[in-house]
Amino acid sequence: MSTVPLLHSMPHRRRAAVGFVRLAALSVVVAWLALGGGCSRGSATGGFSPTWTPSATVSASAAPTLSPEQAAARATALAMEPPDPYTPQFTPEGAITAATYFLNLYPYVYATGDIDAFEKMSDDNCGFCRKVMANATARHESGGWADPWVQETTPLEYLVDDTDSNRYVVRTQVISEAHTAHSEDGEPSAIEASDDILLVQIYWTGSSWSVEAVEAVGPEDRSDSE
Repeated sequence: MSTVPLLHSMPHRRRAAVGFVRLAALSVVVAWLALGGGCSRGSATGGFSPTWTPSATVSASAAPTLSPEQAAARATALAMEPPDPYTPQFTPEGAITAATYFLNLYPYVYATGDIDAFEKMSDDNCGFCRKVMANATARHESGGWADPWVQETTPLEYLVDDTDSNRYVVRTQVISEAHTAHSEDGEPSAIEASDDILLVQIYWTGSSWSVEAVEAVGPEDRSDSE
């Protein structure tokens, strides 16, 4: 089902002050979005609390302590294809596409340790972004990895700053299947399946989109329609 998205404003936030105005504090009704079928799929490595895992430049050879099966699993993870690139556009649909693409990079970053595209979209003040990149890099540099997993990302609604139309907040649902992370010696850690509602605060710089913040919405803040 496709509906026309409505623009709704949120209180002004200065460019340097990266943070969120909670959706629950807004009394307006926001339209549901169905963008290109509503969801996009990809593989990944670890829930949206970036507390562990992969990184930037990664060694091509597996750690010598790995069994042949573990080495093969690691090679499979490192060979994961990135999400299809997108063309930055300064439109509501462009903001939604950019936020979806950024979230779909999450599994790829943890599986491969390649943070280049993720870093290019990350604002310097984005704490979530920095933590993901640091965790992924540390794990991969030590020889660890995360097995690719299926992630479904569905944009739900968006808000636009009423005093700075370059800033959007895109609300999304991200469903990740259970998967496994590995330490440098191949020791596995089970990562449970998750179903998260995330707010992605994104800013148009004049030529591209920059992610200022990512925040999980608690159960008490979820819409009754979900």
